[in-house]
Amino acid sequence: MLLNLWYSDRCTRQIKLMICIATCAVIFYCTEIQKLPTVFAIISLALGIATHILYQYKQKLGQNNNYAQALQWLISIFPLVILAILIFMLPTINQLYTALQCIGFCALGLFLVSIYENRSPRHDSNG
Repeated sequence: MLLNLWYSDRCTRQIKLMICIATCAVIFYCTEIQKLPTVFAIISLALGIATHILYQYKQKLGQNNNYAQALQWLISIFPLVILAILIFMLPTINQLYTALQCIGFCALGLFLVSIYENRSPRHDSNG
């Protein structure tokens, strides 16, 4: 699963930064052609954040918990179903570009929250 790669040590901070920049570039390019309505962008960001929260909750449960398998299924299916519904509801004019923006904002929601939560603590230079 791609989330396992994103949260692993193999995905370094530099790789995460490059992925975020590339995602922003794709969103910017698509916005030049057709702007995504704000409500879809907000829902997409919330979906990415919800995916992160579900993944973190699954990690805290561990593998031996009875709910871990059901939560794994929910993490795999939930974002895809909601994203498909969002894409289906998009205006038909340049739908490919708005769909790419939806996917990009969903990814950015996940990326930003996961990077912020897993950041290194700052060192206080005053003490």
